[in-house]
Amino acid sequence: MSDPQMEDTHQLRGGFTIYPRQEEAIDRLVTELEKRISPIFVLVADTAGQPISLHGQFDQKKLLALGSLVAGDLAASQEMARVIGQYGSYQMILREGHESNLFLSEIGEELLLLTLVPSRTPLGWARLLIRETAKQVAVILQTPNEDLDPVDFGLSDEKLADLYGDSLNNIWNG
Repeated sequence: MSDPQMEDTHQLRGGFTIYPRQEEAIDRLVTELEKRISPIFVLVADTAGQPISLHGQFDQKKLLALGSLVAGDLAASQEMARVIGQYGSYQMILREGHESNLFLSEIGEELLLLTLVPSRTPLGWARLLIRETAKQVAVILQTPNEDLDPVDFGLSDEKLADLYGDSLNNIWNG
């Protein structure tokens, strides 16, 4: 007899598991991110490049290749940051383009978040929301499966107002 807790789980490298409730919570959070920045696509993958969740428009035939390339890019960037003494949690890489901008964020040690946004989306706003989404996904991964339902991991207007205010204060207060 199969265990319903284990159905549809994602086994990641190092034995880390994402359970269906965690995946649902991640999908809800990414859906909120989509509403706020209208990305072209959002990919959540493990650090080996295995796709966990894809929202938006992207050629499914190229998904595994993209995951692998993104994982390699993130690993190389993390090592560069370590070598120069600038590594910290929730590192983010930005690639600016004419029509779109690509954000690559780490989510703890297990996952990464790749977000392609139209160039009309303000970079600071996208960066703030993507970083907060990455932090919230990390919390989801640390929350026991049975405790996920009552917890609000969203990007509420009140939370975003506080984040925006904090960001502005940091600009002016160093």
